[in-house]
Amino acid sequence: MSSAQHEVKRLRHHPFVFRDLVVFVAQVQRTLLDIHALLDYIEILHPLLTSPPSKPVRMNPTWMGCFTKKTQICESFYFAGVPVWLIRHQEFIPDTMNIIHPVRLTFPENIVRAMYSENGAVKSFPVIYHGPSGISCHYHTCRPYEGNFAEQPEPIAGPSAAHPILRRPKVGTKDKPPHRGSEGKER
Repeated sequence: MSSAQHEVKRLRHHPFVFRDLVVFVAQVQRTLLDIHALLDYIEILHPLLTSPPSKPVRMNPTWMGCFTKKTQICESFYFAGVPVWLIRHQEFIPDTMNIIHPVRLTFPENIVRAMYSENGAVKSFPVIYHGPSGISCHYHTCRPYEGNFAEQPEPIAGPSAAHPILRRPKVGTKDKPPHRGSEGKER
């Protein structure tokens, strides 16, 4: 939960360009979904996987499910009520296997697969992982996106009496910008 609170604090207190704001909102959503999935796993799924029932549990329609190439994983998740898809080439499916409904993998219509663009210009995100899927992939893709923190926003033009923190010393002078909390104190 602290990671979700951290993401919300970053959203509230940092100026972002729109592209970074989109990523940080998605990051908050992903963190909350990870927390929800972990709680479901601990409370519901783990007990069913450690002591499997004799008959399959009713499938949970709110779970996204999983894809696997291993029949043992497919069977244990099926009995635990997890939607599961066994991925196999047709040549490797034994005659004894009961296939309820073969499907062709397709992308849903509402998933955006195009590059992110802003004002007509394509702005790609950095690739953060190369390799096979699994725990390592999940770990590397869940690292926080830092956005453009290295790029400082343009300062407001001219000094402001209302916001003395925004004043900058002239180049070549020994004036220091005022520090927060130092009003009325001598150094």
